Amino acid sequence: MEDHSEAFPRQDPVIVRPGLRLVALVLCAAFISLASMVFPSLVMSEVALIAVAVFALADWLVSRRDPKPQLERLLPARFVKGKAATMVYRLTRPCAPPTIVSMLDELPAELGGDLEFENINLGPSQRCELAREVMPRARGRYEVGPTYISWRSRLGLLQFCARALGGGRVAILPAAAMRRTGLTQRSLREELGLRPRTVRGEGMEFESMREYVDGDDPRHVDWHASARRGRMMVRQYQTERRHTVFVAVDTGRLMAARVDAVSKLDHALDCAVALAHASKEYGDRVGFVAFDRELRTLLRPRSGPNCAGALVEATLDLTAHQTEPRYRVLVETLAQCQKKRALVVVLTDFVEGSASSELESYLGVLARRHCVLLVALRDRLLAELDNREPEITRDRLYRRIALQDLAVERAAALARIRHFGAQTLDLDPADVTVPVLNRYLAIRQAALL
Repeated sequence: MEDHSEAFPRQDPVIVRPGLRLVALVLCAAFISLASMVFPSLVMSEVALIAVAVFALADWLVSRRDPKPQLERLLPARFVKGKAATMVYRLTRPCAPPTIVSMLDELPAELGGDLEFENINLGPSQRCELAREVMPRARGRYEVGPTYISWRSRLGLLQFCARALGGGRVAILPAAAMRRTGLTQRSLREELGLRPRTVRGEGMEFESMREYVDGDDPRHVDWHASARRGRMMVRQYQTERRHTVFVAVDTGRLMAARVDAVSKLDHALDCAVALAHASKEYGDRVGFVAFDRELRTLLRPRSGPNCAGALVEATLDLTAHQTEPRYRVLVETLAQCQKKRALVVVLTDFVEGSASSELESYLGVLARRHCVLLVALRDRLLAELDNREPEITRDRLYRRIALQDLAVERAAALARIRHFGAQTLDLDPADVTVPVLNRYLAIRQAALL
């Protein structure tokens, strides 16, 4: 938990409002005044109003010097989307008579909206701790509004109101950011659902020497070691480490579409974070770029335990923009900051026509130097083609024909991209992470980098 407490701001004025008791007394006095018009014998109506005013003034004079309640607000250092978090509030009022306090904390809608606490009994020098559980709903950075408190006067005729805490900013991390660090290859497969892969194989780096067994490749026999030890010895290799993985995410208008109440952009960023965690376990350097008509974010390749955390921080402020992506921005950026061959994973969506033509041409340029993996986030409308409709209406028939045309053009565009030497995946946005990680592991194992 991080302490976001703040001293009671002296510059903020204390507002005095009538309490429920005062309102009730005034209404009673007004009723008596109206009744005196019908029953002249009720001569005490004016006296009742004066008495109420005197009591209210006396209550204000006595209560205005009482110390104000002090408030502390404790928030988590980071929120995680979809993971419940607890917000703690601590109220104190030293050297003052008991009172009843209410509180309003203006939170963003992504944290569930405003929090209200009413009728909190706060005794003299008592410390009251309140907790509420919130559920973060969306990745990003958001403004937290001020916190207001109100407390009753000694007689309960007046209500004092003031701002107790100022605003601030909170960060909500994507769910993929909480994958535990220090994953072994086995636990990585189990947690992410990856297909099994062998650690020893046809890689490029020498790992160890062992005795020959039937079925070993004769090309791996080390004849010098065999002669020294008097028995056949073979070399074992492991997949080469210290490659560079560059994740490129499109932030154009199509990425704002929602799938399962989550934008395509958020699904793509979850995949990017998971890929950074997996790459870290294999010793690869990870870079990140976000683009549409212009470059939005660039994180140069880095390795080590903090590479995934740096990627998460770089993506917190990203949103989808209502523009078409320009893939030339991606190509020019990589030409400047990534001279050596790398695995470039492009997460995007495209419509057939000029957009796919631009995508094809620039991915062809990238594929000349890098190993390119295009991850196309498919629209779920195309899934309707998998459902058979024995009795179909005319409107549904026209819709199905249009979807078939889109699917054929999309498949043709992806085939042309593969012809350039790039690899492609056409996936549902909600199920994008595991296939991408499996393809990443397959690319490493095949020594395509």
